[in-house]
Amino acid sequence: MTDDLGKFINGRVVSELEKRGVTEADINLVVEKGEVLAVDIFVDAFLKCLQRVKEAFRTMTGGTRTTDEVVAAGNYDWVNSMVNGDNFPMRPMPDGPREIVFLEFDHDTTSEEALAEAERQGLERPLYEDALFFGEQHPEEQRKDPIVFLHEPWQDPCGNLSVLVLDCGDRYRYLRLGYFGDSWDRRCRFAFVRK
Repeated sequence: MTDDLGKFINGRVVSELEKRGVTEADINLVVEKGEVLAVDIFVDAFLKCLQRVKEAFRTMTGGTRTTDEVVAAGNYDWVNSMVNGDNFPMRPMPDGPREIVFLEFDHDTTSEEALAEAERQGLERPLYEDALFFGEQHPEEQRKDPIVFLHEPWQDPCGNLSVLVLDCGDRYRYLRLGYFGDSWDRRCRFAFVRK
């Protein structure tokens, strides 16, 4: 670990400092006169970064699979029959990873409150495709607590606005719909995309 950290600091960090106009003399000045302060600041920043990395999940998107193929690959024990290619058609997405992060609340909350907090934190609203790819690629995560994807709601035949929810009961994994206008239980985690 020490070698990797040393390479990271001597390579990437120094390179970024130089891009921002920091000279070798500036670095030496901090080492000589501000080492304790610099170490404290670096450790705090490193711990914040570590926390963000631990809380994030990467999903790979893109390709040409259909909704039904991605749902089947998720290997759920139960899927709401309304979650299909007709109601949730797979749209083109950029290839590559998307970083999914969770917002959690210590109280029952509404969709609007979760969306407002996501906006405050600079997070993007997920797409329903994010829920499908996440359920396929991180199947065990929903066993901890329900995961709500507050994408643009889908209107069902009865006029209800619904979003995709990855849930679990006993040991069974579910891909279900949740009503956008309902209050969400405090156990729910809300999935958003880090820009």
